[in-house]
Amino acid sequence: MSECKPLSAEIEQKVAGYLGLAQKARRLVAGDAATVTALSAGKACLVVLAIDAAAKVQEEIGGLATAKHVPLIYWRDKNSLGAVVGRSRRGAIAIIDTGFAAAIEKCLSEF
Repeated sequence: MSECKPLSAEIEQKVAGYLGLAQKARRLVAGDAATVTALSAGKACLVVLAIDAAAKVQEEIGGLATAKHVPLIYWRDKNSLGAVVGRSRRGAIAIIDTGFAAAIEKCLSEF
């Protein structure tokens, strides 16, 4: 799951649906700083990181996710990651709800 390669189109579409629902339910935080804060506070259940995020951001968030044992998945780019949650470009998103995180992980494991 933490390989640095984008999701297939089919999986991405399903995950995008869950991210949109999590956004509407206010169960995610979007942006590099918000994701770092959620990880540091132990609130992040799953992290989505854009492949084209800055190397420093990828190192910091990837390292924190690994240290906190939080699943990490990679998204194709910042523009589409932000668009999925109705925002401008975002390098990272943290899901802060165990139910949404489990649904996304289940979706990933089915393929």
